[in-house]
Amino acid sequence: MTAMKCELLTPRVQRWLTETHKARILNRFDQVCNLVNDEGAAQGAVVSLVSANIGPGPFSMVLDGVFTPAEINAETAVSVDPFTRSLNIGTLRINTDRADLWNPRPDWQKMKAAAQPFLSYSLPPAGELVDDLARLVQGITNRRREDCLGAAGRLAGLGSGLTPAGDDMLMGTLYAMWAWYPDRDLMRLIVDTAVPRTTTLSAAFLRAAGDGEATIHWHDLADGRPGAMDRILAIGATSGRDAWIGFTTAAVQFCGLNPFSQ
Repeated sequence: MTAMKCELLTPRVQRWLTETHKARILNRFDQVCNLVNDEGAAQGAVVSLVSANIGPGPFSMVLDGVFTPAEINAETAVSVDPFTRSLNIGTLRINTDRADLWNPRPDWQKMKAAAQPFLSYSLPPAGELVDDLARLVQGITNRRREDCLGAAGRLAGLGSGLTPAGDDMLMGTLYAMWAWYPDRDLMRLIVDTAVPRTTTLSAAFLRAAGDGEATIHWHDLADGRPGAMDRILAIGATSGRDAWIGFTTAAVQFCGLNPFSQ
């Protein structure tokens, strides 16, 4: 059996390891493998195994070195040792006993000042999604629950890919809410509306966003690290750009400006 060490994990991953006995491969990519628990209290919960150079996220286990899951497939057995909380994937054992705990919540108060200079950065219109994004943001600012529910329901799952564009915009909107308009009831409404309408992986990201958790890219933005916005925009094929559209659209509105009047 081959062994790898987990360097970083999050409280969400700790819970997953405690509540999971068996899981399955959700999907895999270059240096990333996503697992999902389909049973019990953790049903639908996702864990992402990633190489160190990918960096941490809200439900990531960051492994020591380069992780190449080429030999892992949909039929590969996945189990958790309840005593050591080690993760077994086929012939690969991942040890978590010495992993450091990473806090997936950016400093949202710092985000307000750090992101301000970038809010005017414009991206191409969001096409068919722009009207519902506008309705969602207006619904949030006016605290109109029905408008939020309707817009979130139409955006959820809209678009192609494992994290559709509509979900990415919802995620960016939730991040802006954490920084400028932290209405927990409306956040919960948006997440609860969207999750049943989208993919398993996208639902996991939305749940995490509803709890104020984000990937390292957004932490870098809050911390004012150079190039942070560019790294966000480079996430996936369009995921980062779509999340940025949601984030900046909502942030500008929450700051008292209306991007839809321009």
